[in-house]
Amino acid sequence: MTSVHSPLKLNNLSINSGISIFAVMGGFTSSYGVMVPYFREKFSLNLAESGFIFFAHGVTALIGVVIGTITVSKFKAAYVGGLGAPLMGVGAILIGVAPSWNITLLGVTVVGVGFGACDATISQFLSRGGSEKAVRLVNILNAGFAIGAVIGPILIAGAVPDLFGQLLFAWAAVFFVVGYMFISNTSGYLKRDHSTAKPEGHKFVFSMLLLGIAFYVGVEVGASGWIPTYMIDQNYSAQMGATALALFFLALAAGRILILPLANKYSPTQIVLASGILIILSLFFVGFTSYALLGFSLMGFVCGPVFPTAMVWAVRINPGDPRTAGFMMFAAIAGASISPSLMGIVMQKTGTDILAWLLMVPALLSLAVYGLAAKQNISEHIEHH
Repeated sequence: MTSVHSPLKLNNLSINSGISIFAVMGGFTSSYGVMVPYFREKFSLNLAESGFIFFAHGVTALIGVVIGTITVSKFKAAYVGGLGAPLMGVGAILIGVAPSWNITLLGVTVVGVGFGACDATISQFLSRGGSEKAVRLVNILNAGFAIGAVIGPILIAGAVPDLFGQLLFAWAAVFFVVGYMFISNTSGYLKRDHSTAKPEGHKFVFSMLLLGIAFYVGVEVGASGWIPTYMIDQNYSAQMGATALALFFLALAAGRILILPLANKYSPTQIVLASGILIILSLFFVGFTSYALLGFSLMGFVCGPVFPTAMVWAVRINPGDPRTAGFMMFAAIAGASISPSLMGIVMQKTGTDILAWLLMVPALLSLAVYGLAAKQNISEHIEHH
């Protein structure tokens, strides 16, 4: 005898707490770029050594994504979506009390697993169906991440070195609270719909979307990871470096919010391709002018629509599969793991002046891959609720 599980139900509190989890973890993990100069001084690290923080986070976030993708439709949604938040709280405490670089990296890995699990599952819960409502929720979800990423670096910059530990304890408490709110307000199981027909040619396009998101996130995380260090090397203060990062994420959030009315007029394909072109133009601006603050802000704004819109594009061409968001997150975090770490290794030899041109490599690859996906012109499946 097999039991029939009740379907996933998200009320307003569970949706808002899911968005809050994204905001809190966005603020924390996006602060690694501001933490790097602090850790370099505290533990006497060079650029390549300090850049390993991004690799450690990325690899363990991939593990979290795998866990989330495997469990997303097998266990209660409340637990597969919510337990990653208190796990990130434990990691934050470890980082806050760490007496050595190795213990700091241990905390980063714990945060990474929780991050990946929440990323894969909550994104899938809110994007299911690919409807207009899903487009709106995914954009708001990722805008929440970006808004958190505005606040986080500013908090870290204001806390180091004297209040760093206390701030991370407070951050951990918030992780515990938002995780509890999600778990206590979410019910049911996410179902896999085997009856929905896949569009012809969807496998190739989906594989291109996976590659595209990996390259795109390499741009976004490469920028956010190294903006503070770049600004400091350009003779700005550490606070100005944090401000530049905050402006990048504020513009990222603005791009995700302002795209909402356009999402009803233009397809995900059109929005992603237009954004990809504008990202390349913004990198030329950063590379050829001395207006770094404006350049990174413009870059953040045009980056904003890509991630959530590509997620909806993927859901529409791979309908009925609850693992879609997990696959996309796996590819995204792979890009986030490799790109900033490689940039750190290169800039250890060249200096940070070439940051814009290093970012240009994954930006061009992302646009090329998305263009190839768009060229297939396959139909998209949209569920209307």
